[in-house]
Amino acid sequence: MDSLLQTLQEDLKVFRRALRAETNPRVAKKSLRQEAERLGRQWFNTIEPELQRRRVFSVELLKKYSSGFERLIKLSAPNNLSTSYLETVEALAKPIRTELILPLQVNSAVTPPPTVFESFVASLKDPEESAYFQEAIDCAKHGFLRAAAVMAWCAAIDRIHQKIEKVGFSSFNVTSAQMASQQKGRFKRFNQTQSVTSLSELREVFDTLVLWIIEGMGLIDSNQHTRLRSCFEMRCHCAHPGEAPITEYNLMSLFSDIQQIVLENPKFAV
Repeated sequence: MDSLLQTLQEDLKVFRRALRAETNPRVAKKSLRQEAERLGRQWFNTIEPELQRRRVFSVELLKKYSSGFERLIKLSAPNNLSTSYLETVEALAKPIRTELILPLQVNSAVTPPPTVFESFVASLKDPEESAYFQEAIDCAKHGFLRAAAVMAWCAAIDRIHQKIEKVGFSSFNVTSAQMASQQKGRFKRFNQTQSVTSLSELREVFDTLVLWIIEGMGLIDSNQHTRLRSCFEMRCHCAHPGEAPITEYNLMSLFSDIQQIVLENPKFAV
C-alpha cells in the first residue's frame, strides 16, 4: 500500500511540474485534464477504500484527501485556472509522506482486528457454494456494499429457481393454482396462477411471487418468507437510487438470512 502512495505522490509532483511549465493561465490541454481526472479516480477507486479497510487513519484525515482529489476531478473540466490546479496539487502532494506514507509504514506490522462483518464472512461454511454468493462476498470485501446486496439476492433466487426446476415445474404450477383457488386463509388474496415450463420462463416470474409459491410448496414457512422478502426489498433499495443507507450490519443480516434460509437449508439442496 505504501508503494501505491509513493507512486501517487511522485505522479502528483510530475503533474505539478507539467502545470508550472504551462504559459497559458487556463489549463486547456486535454492530456493535463485527463491526468487530473486519473489521479482523482485512482484515489477513490483504489487507494481510499484500502486505507479505510486498514483503519490506520482518522476519518477526518481521509476526508481531507478525498475533498482534494474530488476538487482535482472537478477541475479537469475545460479551461479552469492553472493556479487552482497548482493550489490543489500542492495541498495533496506535500503532506502525503508525513501524513500517510510514514504512518502506514510504522503500522504495517500491526494487523487490525477483524470487523464483525469480516468475522461473519470467515465463519461461512462454504462461501463458494454459489458463484453469485462468492461474488457478493468479494464485492463486500472491497467496500461495494450495495453491489454485494444485489449479488447476494441473486445467489438466493438462483438456488430457489434450481430447486423448483428439480422438484418440477408442474408442482410449481399446480401449487400456484391451488393457492389462487383458496377463499380464506393465508393465501386468500393470491391470484397469480402460473404455467411455466422452463427455467427461462421461471426467471420471468417476479421474485415476490416466487416467494409466495415456494411457501405454498412447503419449502419455506411464513417467517422465512417474511425474512426473504426483506432481503429482496434491501436488494431493490441497493439497485435503485435512494437515500436509505446500507452498512456492514445491514449486509451481514442479509447474508446471514440468505445463507441460513436458502443456501444451507437442506430443503433447497440441489
